[in-house]
Amino acid sequence: MTNRPDPLDNIPNDLPDDGDDFGIPPAPEPVEFDFPLVSERSEADLEGFGLNMVDDYRDFKEEVLTWLATYGKHPEKGEGLSETTLKSTHYKLETVFRWLWKYEDKYTTEFTPEHADRFIDLLNQTDSMIDSTVLHHAKDIKRFFKFTNHVYGTDYEWEPKPQLSQSNGDERAYLRRAAFQPLYEAALDYGSMKSYHTDMSSEERERLKLYLSQRFGVPKEKVGPEDFKKANSWKVPSMIAVTLDTGLRPIEVGRAKVSWVNLEDNELNVPKEDSTKNEGHWNCSLKKRTATVLERWLDERASYDKYADRDELWLTKRGTQYGKDSCNYLLDTLIERGNVPIPAHQNISWYAIRHGVATYWANHVGPHHAKEQLRHKSINTTMKYLHSDAETRNDAVEQIW
Repeated sequence: MTNRPDPLDNIPNDLPDDGDDFGIPPAPEPVEFDFPLVSERSEADLEGFGLNMVDDYRDFKEEVLTWLATYGKHPEKGEGLSETTLKSTHYKLETVFRWLWKYEDKYTTEFTPEHADRFIDLLNQTDSMIDSTVLHHAKDIKRFFKFTNHVYGTDYEWEPKPQLSQSNGDERAYLRRAAFQPLYEAALDYGSMKSYHTDMSSEERERLKLYLSQRFGVPKEKVGPEDFKKANSWKVPSMIAVTLDTGLRPIEVGRAKVSWVNLEDNELNVPKEDSTKNEGHWNCSLKKRTATVLERWLDERASYDKYADRDELWLTKRGTQYGKDSCNYLLDTLIERGNVPIPAHQNISWYAIRHGVATYWANHVGPHHAKEQLRHKSINTTMKYLHSDAETRNDAVEQIW
């Protein structure tokens, strides 16, 4: 535990660094914690508001940490955060809430995305605060919002603004090729659900029914075979597959139309009027597997009322277009649920997929092909990716002597 001057109005930075979503499973069993639920500094601050506040906050933290310990990683599988990650998250949240009380000038446990933006902005404005520490704070805030979403019914999809630096080196953090297939497999898992008639324990069936009741907004007792079947979707796998082929920008995920899909030629055809850079018509190649997944999604899409009279290829669960925040939220969910190899110091955003695709095309296919596939306005943009391919450098260093 480090003790150094804290930028948040003398709130101590008693935070050990480190770090490791879904549904509201049955109430978790009590958990024994090997650390105090309320730090000494938090207790001292709370006593300034009243002794009742200390007990109320302790109850609140017990609820939060018990849920994270039991369900924080894979709620539907009953898998929680590791002890190390849980403890790290606990201490960072202590700092967050001490700041909240000072900012609101009152005791409260209602922490919103607007609060999160102000808190992260303050960290970013502090010269002594390094990016990796800010990223850890942001990640733990996102864990807290997942808790409130699934326990309190909030609908917070939050990303730090402005985007934080993704690494200490090249600012163009990118998804390595080794992560492409695991990311797609995580998308497949995200869109999959066991058959209702699968042999499973009554406890597992109840847990899945409760998860689906929260996902679809229906009473648990009304969840049946059709809901289990409806939980299997090709939407997310098709989004990830197309992005891994073409490096879709978040805005392009939102703008993508059914008319762009050319299954006959295995292409995504982006007309000039829909192009982000509005430079021309783009014909982007799709692998056969992606075309097959897209065909399945188009068949499934036709059965949903919210897509009636809509041209968008994909819509969020609320029927809105995808954008940066919703894409990043989805990617973060897939990474946490799946076995996607991401460096511990990196907080990957949707643009990292695009940068990874561009890096592979530029280095292994050629910059001119990459320019067309990634829809770059200038070849100079594509050339920026020629120096950043660690895979190529690793091959070269093995062969140099």
